[in-house]
Amino acid sequence: MWIESVVAWLAKPENALAFSQLAAAAVTAIATIALWRVTRILAVETKTLAAMTSRPFVVCSAESSPISANSFNLVLRSTGNATAFDVRVQLSPPIANPDGSQLADDTMTSWEVSLLPPGQALTKYVGFGPDIHDKTYSANVSWASLPGSSARESLSYKFQGKDGFQGGVIAKGPHHIAEEFEKLRKQIASGTK
Repeated sequence: MWIESVVAWLAKPENALAFSQLAAAAVTAIATIALWRVTRILAVETKTLAAMTSRPFVVCSAESSPISANSFNLVLRSTGNATAFDVRVQLSPPIANPDGSQLADDTMTSWEVSLLPPGQALTKYVGFGPDIHDKTYSANVSWASLPGSSARESLSYKFQGKDGFQGGVIAKGPHHIAEEFEKLRKQIASGTK
């Protein structure tokens, strides 16, 4: 019975116009609240993303050396967008010295760097492939956003030497380029190709 009275009320042109304005106002209010909520979420996520992309981030891995397919380098790489300060790396089990010697009481290999700019990598020759290839290393890398800061970020993970092994593919290093220039110089001097 009340439905019939509502229909009769809406049948009058002035009431239908008032109802449509009320409905439009309600839809606009709901859309405004939804837009405010989505904008707020987007602003919070954008702030979080901006904070994440302006931070340093450092990783350590073993990679094939460009000098020899059987040699490995320990590579400390800054993959973040800010300079990392007071970088400390600890690897366990310890990596033997390049000459194969290792102190009996060593439980880990440590490496410290005062600063590492974004996009830069530092390499350290660590030895031959058979000594490193099949071992699993636990890495603990920590760094600070400001020099001397007590607030540090850290990352702990495991990697294997074979993860960075190129399988005998050797990239040309500076000594290879110098050899190629020497060959070209000799060919030009002798007039042969």
